[in-house]
Amino acid sequence: MMQRVETLKPKWMCFFLLAGVIILGNYSAHHLLTVPSEDVQGMTIGSLVDFVIVLPLLTYFLILRKKRSVAPIIGVALLGYLTAKLMIPAERFDGMEWIGWVLVAGEVTLFGVEIWLIVQVVKFIRSVRAEVQQQDRRLTPAMAVLQQADEKFSGNRLAQIVVSEWMMLKHALGSWKQKAPTSAQHFTAHQNTSVIAFYVMMIHAIVLESVGLHWLLHSVSPIVSWILLVINMYGVLFFIGEIQAIRLNRITVDSDEIMIPIGLMKRITVPIEAIHSIRRLEPGEYHPKDKTAFHGMYVDFEKPEPQIVIELQEPLTVKYLYGFSKQVDKVYLKLDQPEEFLAAARHELAE
Repeated sequence: MMQRVETLKPKWMCFFLLAGVIILGNYSAHHLLTVPSEDVQGMTIGSLVDFVIVLPLLTYFLILRKKRSVAPIIGVALLGYLTAKLMIPAERFDGMEWIGWVLVAGEVTLFGVEIWLIVQVVKFIRSVRAEVQQQDRRLTPAMAVLQQADEKFSGNRLAQIVVSEWMMLKHALGSWKQKAPTSAQHFTAHQNTSVIAFYVMMIHAIVLESVGLHWLLHSVSPIVSWILLVINMYGVLFFIGEIQAIRLNRITVDSDEIMIPIGLMKRITVPIEAIHSIRRLEPGEYHPKDKTAFHGMYVDFEKPEPQIVIELQEPLTVKYLYGFSKQVDKVYLKLDQPEEFLAAARHELAE
């Protein structure tokens, strides 16, 4: 993971350096240099090529290629066109406005596709929830949706964002009548911690800050004060959703897999056949900064120490909020019932 972060930084630096050279070069050409009238049109076309083609290509190859995302390129091209429109003298743009309209049409088409995708995601969520209501209580409806969404929308970041936002709002606003599943298969990891009290304290802090900051900023900049208020309201909903997700979504040992959700933020599903060993940790064995491990613990006022480590035969994918992921080769857990969990997991391994 560290190596990945180190390789991304130079690409961002290279992008900003090249983009800066393009922007400053074109600004200088149109405002600081004297150009013969017969060359003005050619220079304007060259600037448009830089802003509408070269900059989006740089964005793709230096930033978006590994994410396999092409859709934002149209937005970058439109932004480049608007930048060129502001930078290049208006009289030099005569006869070239059609480029902007083409880009706007492309962006509108893309927006329509995104709306269609959101509608499909909503239909998918409803169908999964209908199926879950007719099945057992092994998983909460939200976790069932997440599991199937991981498979159906694995390569679509927008769909994963929509599902993540639905999960947060569903937990925050629509889960108060739900009861957490309870059986010998389900285990908790929060009851012996102060994590819920920690999030309640965060909610109180945000509410108090919102009242004071909104009153202070409203006389200076009403728009900024309302924007910050909306952001803080979203933060309150997120923390309420996190509390409900912690309370409702239990770690589950099934006949063929172990499902480990940690609030809204992260989760991993460990197939039984992928487990190399499952055991108690030795003193001093745990490394909190281990980037190759899933840290299945709730962080509150104290530094958590896991009791159990699951060593994997092959790397598995950790799913984070909004579709982010990474590979891990071990799983650390701190549970309220460690011995019962070990017994249940070892029983399934022995089957």
